[in-house]
Amino acid sequence: MNLSPDRRKELYGEYLTKADEVFERMFDEGRQDQLVTMTQREDCILEMCGELQAWLMARHLELDSLASPKASDVMKCPKCGHDGVPDGREPKPVPRRITTRTGKQEFRRRKYRCPHCRAVFFPPRPQAATRSR
Repeated sequence: MNLSPDRRKELYGEYLTKADEVFERMFDEGRQDQLVTMTQREDCILEMCGELQAWLMARHLELDSLASPKASDVMKCPKCGHDGVPDGREPKPVPRRITTRTGKQEFRRRKYRCPHCRAVFFPPRPQAATRSR
């Protein structure tokens, strides 16, 4: 992950703004009559924490270095262990939509193919785990 000190500071400021909004919603005088039981309080907290989780996940995925790996990065095929090559049919990172524990997310990941076994894969990390044959 390439995160400059300036970008980190900017993201931290955005996070503090989001956290402040959550705090204000929780302790807003106009909402206190809706937060009487433990279940109501807990539901409200879980919903708002989920929003923060989803925001953090989305920002982290935006910084995914595997979406645009360096030409020198070697991606191993998870099926056979041979070197994969970027899929020329998809010159740009491909959007991937997944459902995580924090909700639905979209991120971009470069697609690779293996010339040896012809598998197509999206590497989860610079050196994908391989199984031996």
